[in-house]
Amino acid sequence: MLPHLFLGDIKRFHHVCRSWRSTPTPSVHSPVLMSIGNDNTRCKFFHPLYKSPYSMYIPELFGAVPRFSKDGWLLMSRCEYSMFFLNPFTKALINLPDLPDIYDFGGITFTSSPTSSDCMVFGIYVDVMEIYFSISTICRGEESWQVLHGENNSPFFLSHCNPVFHHGEFYCLGQHGNLGVYNPDEDYWTVLDKPHRQQLDPFLSHERNYLVECNGELLSVSLSFLGKSISVSKLDSVEMTWHKVDSLVDQILFVSNTSSLSAMRVVQGMENKIYLPRVHGKCGAFYSLASRLFQTFGNDFCRKDWYETWELLSCCWIEPKADTSYSKEEPNWFEDA
Repeated sequence: MLPHLFLGDIKRFHHVCRSWRSTPTPSVHSPVLMSIGNDNTRCKFFHPLYKSPYSMYIPELFGAVPRFSKDGWLLMSRCEYSMFFLNPFTKALINLPDLPDIYDFGGITFTSSPTSSDCMVFGIYVDVMEIYFSISTICRGEESWQVLHGENNSPFFLSHCNPVFHHGEFYCLGQHGNLGVYNPDEDYWTVLDKPHRQQLDPFLSHERNYLVECNGELLSVSLSFLGKSISVSKLDSVEMTWHKVDSLVDQILFVSNTSSLSAMRVVQGMENKIYLPRVHGKCGAFYSLASRLFQTFGNDFCRKDWYETWELLSCCWIEPKADTSYSKEEPNWFEDA
């Protein structure tokens, strides 16, 4: 029974009696959409299969903005120079050294749990003229950020989505389907000659673009105004071209400006869908590649576009899990580095 319960249900399960309290808590198998409320201390978790969200009070979120998530951890910024990691399920918090400049990254990510010795944070800024870039990195145990400034070898307009750490390099998606890559071992940034700028639909401009790793491959997701046109493409790493994907088979994509990830279907019916940072009523909305319609699991909403849904702005897809790779209650960025 316990593996099928959601966050609030698991908590109530453990409060029933002492023996139930000691029952190990399994991870929720599906990512959930975490949305921070206006007071910055209370957030809601929307599970794709549940009709109503679970609410949680997290005072550590006050004044902070979610920037990325991975392995159950949030990467947050607060004020102009401060960044920290937070596991909202254990309340563990890890502060990062202050940024050398005001936070202005167009995309930011980290490679692994911040409790891991190989954790690296990568942030990138590209100016509006598509000419100059600035890359900031920091590794576990380092006391300050390393900054690389330079000029793009080719014009590059960064999409409003986070980079993906793929095969040891950081891939950044351009607004028109091209890619920029940063190699941390060589401290080198380049805009690739291929893939060329794509135009999946010459009649509709794609205003949202996301990059996500799925089964060891890179996928791009492009959405037009009101979601009236949605395209998924897979990168051919040999020819360096994008190929349109008509079906995800048993995979699921979760996309947002702050985090995009993939997962295997949890139950029959969840597969071959793209889950968005949008809700209808109290239910999360998704796009089905099979039906080519926007729907929810909790009500009868069904449309060819996402009209009548609303976007959750201060939100992030996150995998609910408790990181047990540290022994102290308050893990530190410099511990065991």
